Amino acid sequence: MLPKRIVALGSSSIYGRGDDEYGGFIHRLRLWYESLNAKHFVYSLGVFGEGTEDLIHRVATESAPRRPELMVLYPGFNDIRREGSVNAKNVISIDDFVYSMEKLIDTAQSFSPVLMLTGVPFIEEKTTPFGQSNSYYLHSDAQYYTQGIREVCAKKNAMLLDYFTLCANVPLKELLSSDGLHCHALGHQWLFEQLKKCILEQYTP
Repeated sequence: MLPKRIVALGSSSIYGRGDDEYGGFIHRLRLWYESLNAKHFVYSLGVFGEGTEDLIHRVATESAPRRPELMVLYPGFNDIRREGSVNAKNVISIDDFVYSMEKLIDTAQSFSPVLMLTGVPFIEEKTTPFGQSNSYYLHSDAQYYTQGIREVCAKKNAMLLDYFTLCANVPLKELLSSDGLHCHALGHQWLFEQLKKCILEQYTP
């Protein structure tokens, strides 16, 4: 049976950045999912720039009043960025990231089953640095930290939708906005379609 209440937590991609048509893939999920049943609710709770530690602090506060039957988590790549130069250290070390991921899933699973989403690969030429900022996002870091997510999900028996792997079969220019980091409207539509498929595979309508 499909979960009645879905809570989606994460950073700017959950918020819908880059989608100027329907407000992001979680809002697209809401439009579809809530049309299936009057008792279905999807809560889109994205915060710009949020990292894994920030998510841990929000899970209990955001979940308790909404009583989710499924929690969708999208850590994104805010933890992998390097500040100042490509040679700087990641703002969160891989060891601290894995520890935080374990704590995040443990906390979330105390409320509901968890579906973890990996980030979408980006165009490194546009993220070193990203825009006019001093933040640098490297593809090698994204691969390394994403593998950490996969291993933690396997360890914690959390569901995983691996966008990073799925994107290997899709040209990034078909998904990403001009900033090279966030999806545009068609990219968000693709994210939604993969998420919809995943939910229908995990639950019987």
